[in-house]
Amino acid sequence: MSHQVREKAIGLATGGQGEDDAISSSAIELSLLPSTSVPPIETTSFKNRQAFDGQDGIITSSSPPLSPPTSGALSISKAKGVTVIATLAGMSFLNSMGSGILIAALPRIAKDVGLPQGLILWPAVVYALAAGCLLLIFGAIADVVGAKLMWVVGSFLFAIFTIAIGLARTSIQIILFRTLLGAAISMCLPTAVSLITNTFPKGTWRNIAFAMNGMGQPLGFALGLVLGGIFTDTIGWRWSYYMMAIINLCISIASIWSLPSIHHHSEKRWTRRLLEDIDWLGTVILSVALGVLLYVLAVTTSSYRNIGDTQNIVLLIVSGVLLGAFPCWMHYQCKKSRPALIPNRLWGNASFTSICISVFLCWGSLNGIQYFTTLYFQQIQGLSALQSSIRFIPHVIMGTVTNIVTAYLISRVRVQTLAVISALVTMICPILMATIKVNENYWFAPFWALLLSPMNPDVLFTVSNLVISDAFPADVQSLAGGVFNEVSQFGNSVGLAVTAAIAASVTEHTGIRDPKEALMEGYRAAFWISFASHALVVIVVFFGLKKGGTVGKKDQ
Repeated sequence: MSHQVREKAIGLATGGQGEDDAISSSAIELSLLPSTSVPPIETTSFKNRQAFDGQDGIITSSSPPLSPPTSGALSISKAKGVTVIATLAGMSFLNSMGSGILIAALPRIAKDVGLPQGLILWPAVVYALAAGCLLLIFGAIADVVGAKLMWVVGSFLFAIFTIAIGLARTSIQIILFRTLLGAAISMCLPTAVSLITNTFPKGTWRNIAFAMNGMGQPLGFALGLVLGGIFTDTIGWRWSYYMMAIINLCISIASIWSLPSIHHHSEKRWTRRLLEDIDWLGTVILSVALGVLLYVLAVTTSSYRNIGDTQNIVLLIVSGVLLGAFPCWMHYQCKKSRPALIPNRLWGNASFTSICISVFLCWGSLNGIQYFTTLYFQQIQGLSALQSSIRFIPHVIMGTVTNIVTAYLISRVRVQTLAVISALVTMICPILMATIKVNENYWFAPFWALLLSPMNPDVLFTVSNLVISDAFPADVQSLAGGVFNEVSQFGNSVGLAVTAAIAASVTEHTGIRDPKEALMEGYRAAFWISFASHALVVIVVFFGLKKGGTVGKKDQ
């Protein structure tokens, strides 16, 4: 096929008019077929999707079809469909469960393994650092070698390193195994999008799958907090990780039978596709840039004074240069009709860009709310790890209910309406915590803050997955998952670093003699930052999703 025809096809796929950018990071050739050769593609979701269907025909692969099931009917048994959903949601559950356990048990873990105070946040930081650096790389590789293979390998490795954390005896071992655990989860998170879209047709089943996958996050985090608190105060924090590993092994074994084998037909061998169909330089540029930036943020989280160190300033400059070079490289790749990791044209899609910005801000705000609410219970009110964890139960309940309701509403209510209303509700939470008294009654403010805080993140999780998966072609769905998880992971890290630095600075310069009051002033500042972040989410989704309709409707 000529470059002119291929670029025209790509332009249609992205809803653009120029010929300088490409939508796919895979070099699979596209061809234009008559519109009668395949069923029409859903066009009610977003304006740019209409470009797929028209006088120029439908875009498809020159090889056997790569698109996920679109008939509207489930092609597998309901039992297997439920197992797929439970398996993928289970890994999302375990991902956040480990974070919940760590927050609840971190003081005891630090004492048992001799973790210095200056490194007390590093078990959490290195996990995010490893995952953030590798998400896009493993997402791109999975689209070549197969999403199932990547997911299963990552799942078993996750179980092995979880056991290793429970057996760790030194601070170095804890940090090392948490790093490897982050690498393992980065093999699973991106591939979930591809596995869902290639298993379930558009409609109820796919909506439920994404919603349940989203439910796993708040449910896992809160249960991790509760179990971490219970085990830390009774038989020991190590048993929390052993229980995680047992659940993980059951999920991993079930995945071998339940997950679909996804093969994108190509005349090339998979080894050649790895070399030629992946934008390796673009992947390395972006991963290194974000990895370096995440490292600086991690150091800043430990102490806000570290931001002024010469080493960190140099690293920030390096990260900035690489981030600036990335879109230039994307332009060059697309101009030469070569694979591009995240083509610049994609950011012209207002819905895609708005979702990415909203997820970044929303996840950063949620991480700050969860972290400083936990500290408020333990360091301000003097509650035990168990007592603090139990107070997060409303968080779990609302997270579960929100995802169930979102699965029902997603194909019936405009995404703009869902996103704006949920953001306005969640915006109440940091206000309640920022104006709270040191000895405030739990039922007056903390209860409502924890009850409402997961609403916007959980709505955005389902909406984002559907929007982002629609923005990418079927043969790069794992990369699409990598983009989503990269944005949310980066938002988590930035949110924690910024709020922790501001809280520490305010506490130090407040001039209040009472230690608890001084500490609380810092926490209030952090909560106000979370409020500002959510206010920006409201603005972004209101204007950015204006042209968005509904998503998740099954194809006719």
